[in-house]
Amino acid sequence: MNKDGPLIDRAAIAAAHQFYDDIIALADPGVELPNLRPVIDAYRAQTLKEPCLLQQLNDMRGFLTGLMVAGALSVEQADDLKTRLDKGHDMRWLR
Repeated sequence: MNKDGPLIDRAAIAAAHQFYDDIIALADPGVELPNLRPVIDAYRAQTLKEPCLLQQLNDMRGFLTGLMVAGALSVEQADDLKTRLDKGHDMRWLR
């Protein structure tokens, strides 16, 4: 599997979009965190452009931990999202 370059597979693109949409839906269902969407959208853009960067994976794992510590995500939600992130990274977002 080629790990370089932007995502081009439609299923992979849809899976990446769903992942980031789910973070927003779980962490901010009442749209009370106005700065969350721009940050998530920046991570989303990075993922679509270069989905297998280790630094990006580590940054996103830390971001999810921060959302959990802040109370925006439960421990279980954060763990589930981290598992999905790891699988997405490892499989280039193909399920």
